[in-house]
Parts: sequence; C-alpha cells; structure tokens
Amino acid sequence: MPVPTTYDFQQQVRQMQANVDLILTKAPVLFGLIGVGEGLTQTKFEWQNDYLNSDTGIVKTAAAVGATDLVLEKGEARKFTENALVQNGLEVLRVVSVDENADKITVQRGYDGTTAEAITAGGELKVIARPRPEGEDAFRKNEINDRLVSHNFSQIFSRYASVSRTQQQVNTYGVSNELDYQVNLRLQEMIREANTSLIYGRRYAGTPAQPRTTGGLFAFAGSEGSHKQDFKGNEIAAKPLNDAVEQVFTRGGSANTILCGPNIARQITKLGGDTIRTTRQDTAAGYQILSFVSDLPGGAISSVVVDLNMPKDRALLLDTEKVKARYLTPIYDQDATPNGADYFSRVIRGEFGFEIKNAKESIAILENVSKTMA
Repeated sequence: MPVPTTYDFQQQVRQMQANVDLILTKAPVLFGLIGVGEGLTQTKFEWQNDYLNSDTGIVKTAAAVGATDLVLEKGEARKFTENALVQNGLEVLRVVSVDENADKITVQRGYDGTTAEAITAGGELKVIARPRPEGEDAFRKNEINDRLVSHNFSQIFSRYASVSRTQQQVNTYGVSNELDYQVNLRLQEMIREANTSLIYGRRYAGTPAQPRTTGGLFAFAGSEGSHKQDFKGNEIAAKPLNDAVEQVFTRGGSANTILCGPNIARQITKLGGDTIRTTRQDTAAGYQILSFVSDLPGGAISSVVVDLNMPKDRALLLDTEKVKARYLTPIYDQDATPNGADYFSRVIRGEFGFEIKNAKESIAILENVSKTMA
C-alpha cells in the first residue's frame, strides 16, 4: 500500500470511532475465552488425550429372554470379565466366560432372582461390578490403553504499519502518534485473524512454497470424529440441543460453551418462550438467554457466546478448558524502518498454535441450523 505523502489540513480533529468500530465488528470473542498453555520449543507440538475405559458394552445381535450367548459389537467384549455383574434393564446378568476374539460373552440370566428381560440389538449392557474370588492369584487382565497423541502446528501471524515522517509529525485527526495508533489497529486485526484461525484453521505442516497453518475447532472436530447433531434446516430446538449435550456427556466430556452467530443466539433465546419472568422496568423491555441449562440431572450449564465469525447455519458445543493457545514466539512489534528512509515502520509478529484436547469427547457440531427466525 502506498504511503500517503500530502496533507492539506491543519490540526483538524475528526471522529475516527467509525473506523475503529468497523474493525471491532468482528471482535475476537472466542480467542479471549481460552487459556494459554505451555510455551513451545518447536513448530510441531503434540499432546496426549487421556480417557477412562468404558463400562458399557453395545449388543450387536438381539437376544431373547432365555439366550445366554450374547454377540457384541467389535471390541466391546474386552470391557467384561468372568464373574462380572451386568445390568440389562432391571435384570442382572453374571458373566460366565468372555471370548474377545469372537466379540461374544456367555452369561447367566436372572442373577439372584432378577427377572430376565429381552435384549435388543444396539442395546447397552452396563458393568455393575467385577467381583473377584477370595484367595486368587493376581488377576492379570491388562486394560491399559496407549494414550492417543494429537498434534498441531504453530503459525506465524504478522502485520505491518508504515507512516511517512511528515505524517508522524502532524497531529492527524488529533492523533499525536500516528505510528502507534496504526500499530494498535493492525494488532487488533491480527488478533481477529487468530480468532478466525481458532475456528476455521486447517492443520498443515507447510512447504517452502506454502506456510504452516494451525488447525482450529472445526478441523479437529472433523478429524477426530466429534458428534454432529443435524437440525435438518430447522431452528434450534430444546430436544436436539439436549441430545447433543447428552452425546458429549456420554462420551465422557463436558460442554461449558455454546459458540454461535447472532441468529442462532436469538433462536436459543426464543426457546425461553413464555417461561421467562422479568423484573418490571420503565426503561427496558425484552430478555436474553446468557446460558443454556440442559435437562440432564444436575443441569449441565453452557454459556451462550456470540461470535460474528461463526457461520449462520452452524454452532459448536465445546469445553473451553480443553483449548489453549501455545506460543513459540509471543506477539511483539519492532522497528522495521530502513536506514535513511523518509518514513517510519514497525512490524507486528507472533508465532503460536492451538492445543485442542479430547476433541472427540468435548466438541459437538450443531449443523444445518436455519439461518433465519420464523
């Protein structure tokens, strides 16, 4: 961009708030909610996703009331041990033997006088307890899992500001230090870029021709298999929203934030309907929903966060405690003025990436949401 060289005004003071507001219309909301992780020592960084073994097995083939051989989904048999007590509705089963290779368990039905119940395909069998006999040797069933390793790359973010020597000396629009003023605006733009990268960024190692880029929430949700809740072109409704919260919960995660655009935030507010009770005021009307309480026992609460960078037909359920910015080089600015130049310039630069732990368990995508309100 050419450097301005002529100024025909003298000490004119003009309101520049409109210019600042233009930049702040896409203020970096999400980036301000996440924490800062450990500093980086290399451009590719890794972290481990820990999780506990599940205590619930999924049945593949339906079984009648008297059936004792149960076929499970692939890999589900390893969750059971001999003598384990298993819940099927109000019936309790006792596991007699386990065949992990065939994904099958043999059980005693109606343990301790409980009434046998049919088992449906896709049904859940929950382990109540795994009692061991007295005096046995060590029970040598190795149930450790290699921790899943995820990775991301750091990305260089940069902006440049330059003003002529004359412009720096003149109080342009009443600004006493034009270079600092421009640096501040460029910094806001760079943070806005970082915020957008946190949402949409793609994880790319980089080549000599293409710089590294850091992956964001949608990238990790897609690659790690986060739950997707399809609203089928309808507005946000309580049931599918609660279903998404439940899916995150049953996977072992939690969601403390609903990240969305303003249209979806209004739809969530609309869920309140006539159940909202407000205190009378002579100068205010209306209401807003600042958090959503799920219908799970205990009421998992998710704050509604509006970010104008979010798409109109999608929202994210996420746990902001699992997301961290990790810096290889903290953001800084430095003089970039060549010797003898008739202008002043500074460059703003930083290199960092995002750590997004347990994306499969702690993120859900609300997709195909209506872009408008009825």
